[in-house]
Amino acid sequence: MQFLHPGFLYLALLGVIPVLLYFFRRKSKTVQVSTLVFFKSLAREHQESAWLRRMKKLLSLLLTLVILLGVVGALSRLILAPRAENLRNVVILVDRSASMGAIDDRALTRLDEARKEIRVRLAGLPDDVGVSLIAYDTRAELLLPRSFKRRQLLSALGGLETRPVAGKFDAALSMARMIAELERPAEIWHYTDRVVARARDTEGAGAAEPETSAVAPAEEPGAGILRVEESLADDVLLRNVSLGLEDPVNIGITAFRLRKVPLVHATYEAYIQVSAAAGMRAPAEVQLEVRLGDVPVQIRKLELEGGDREGLILPVEGAAGQLLRIQLTTEGDCFAVDDELIALLPESRPVVAAWMTGEGDPFTELALSSIANEGELEFWKGSPESWPLEEEVDLVIFDGWLPPEWPRDLPAIVLNPPGSLGPVRAVPLEQGGIPHDFVRVSNEQHPLLFRVSSGRLAVTQTAVIDASGSLQPLWFAGNEPVLIAGEVRGQRLVIMGFSPEHSERLPLSASYPLLMGNAVFWCAEPQLAAAGGDHRKTGEVIELPEGVEALQWREVRNGKLVDNLVSAKGALVELDRVGLWSAGEKMQGSALLLARAETDLGGVLPDGTEAGGDSETVKTKGAGFLKGEITWLLLWLVLLFLIVESWLFHRHAVY
Repeated sequence: MQFLHPGFLYLALLGVIPVLLYFFRRKSKTVQVSTLVFFKSLAREHQESAWLRRMKKLLSLLLTLVILLGVVGALSRLILAPRAENLRNVVILVDRSASMGAIDDRALTRLDEARKEIRVRLAGLPDDVGVSLIAYDTRAELLLPRSFKRRQLLSALGGLETRPVAGKFDAALSMARMIAELERPAEIWHYTDRVVARARDTEGAGAAEPETSAVAPAEEPGAGILRVEESLADDVLLRNVSLGLEDPVNIGITAFRLRKVPLVHATYEAYIQVSAAAGMRAPAEVQLEVRLGDVPVQIRKLELEGGDREGLILPVEGAAGQLLRIQLTTEGDCFAVDDELIALLPESRPVVAAWMTGEGDPFTELALSSIANEGELEFWKGSPESWPLEEEVDLVIFDGWLPPEWPRDLPAIVLNPPGSLGPVRAVPLEQGGIPHDFVRVSNEQHPLLFRVSSGRLAVTQTAVIDASGSLQPLWFAGNEPVLIAGEVRGQRLVIMGFSPEHSERLPLSASYPLLMGNAVFWCAEPQLAAAGGDHRKTGEVIELPEGVEALQWREVRNGKLVDNLVSAKGALVELDRVGLWSAGEKMQGSALLLARAETDLGGVLPDGTEAGGDSETVKTKGAGFLKGEITWLLLWLVLLFLIVESWLFHRHAVY
């Protein structure tokens, strides 16, 4: 508690006057009157005991003193706020990332609560303390350099808005630390809805904002935790004010991938990851609705508990260029930014493959040609003399031949390997190989065996291949693997240790073209995923093509699609909203939040961390009723006591 204008406190000495009047008692006088009838009647109306009259006089004195002190407190601007002692510098660090837009039961966002708390603390700050204001999301921005003008600071604070991007705390803390150390002692007031913690063992500690891939999100615990990785000076204190909701209800989309299904006309697959906030205390039911254009095509219902995540693969039938909208609906959801995404069904492109062979297997050429006839594969036949390749391809098929040096930058399919090279370890069999009447399947769910009738096939084994390491055997002929697949150092690889030409019931069946098609599209899946639409996270910066000076946006507002043209100030533009964007005719995509740390409201501390670290952490539920300047409250109390005194001591004439 303190006063902004303590000079008016001297007016409290006026309280001596009513005190002296209270102790001053006039002596009674004897007066002769003509009759006592009226005085006797008046005495009957006001017959009171002596102690009751003394109590009323004392109450009158107290009310008078309270009214006087209330007026003095209002003139002196009494405030209730923490007092800053011996400070020279304060840096206000405000989180304005997407999750600060979460609302409570009063429809107030976390940023609104931050403004209230900042105004309360500013009221208790002496005028000779310089204050700076930094707001951060994916990047930090200095909104106000060190200043002594409080009105300028409050104006900058009032203009703050949340942005639908993820927050990165490390860079913002570094900027705040540098400004705080300019003049010390100093404090950094950090306002966020997240849990702030310091890792006990910083070696190998994760970043404050874990990266979440749109294809395969990282499985990192405590995504909603801000970790303090750097130490502050002894005379610089970090005060973390946590504005997180006590019991948030939020389920959002945290990962998304869209691709064309190979060899299936006008069919796409959308992978969606749905995550629940870690702070949810009770399970919640969410409805997932898929729309193609304005027509609902799928509805799914899920029930998730706090911290749960669930991945869904949704088949979508449509034409390239159609608008895909996916929306989540959860009762009581307090954060809407991560509930909806929009994207365009991408144009499919054929896989480009190089078939490197010496003599060439006619059945392999027939299988590749059948895929090419569907418009989903472009391949060309090359001889060993044409290696290394000059053209850009998505994958290479080695048929009975291996190059002098293994290519590590291309996915590869190896048919009938003549020896070992790189990750291919094989020993060829002599005398045409060993025929087998059937093959045994080890993993029917692998994408390479999709729709392949493995039980009806006979193969001729031409090589003994090694399936150790990350390569997984899929077919066994006898006790030896003849078909293996996997990733070696990020390179997808399929090895077939048999000859299609000399195998019975294989080359002329539908299973061999299906097997080759599955192998081609599985190996080229990373390249096809890149062509499945330009899905970027909000906050990323793109470079506009030459001659383009604006970014055309298509956003969802109040359930409707709204077009918006945003002029660019330069060649680089930040994707600062959720929706579809286009920069000219050739460059377009979608901007999505896809940040588990923003969806993970009310984060829980993982093992190996401790709250606050060497800083001070304050948990608050808002600015409260009796915080900050209470001049208005004192004036209302003065008016109330005046009314009470008037009613008691004038209407009833107690004197």
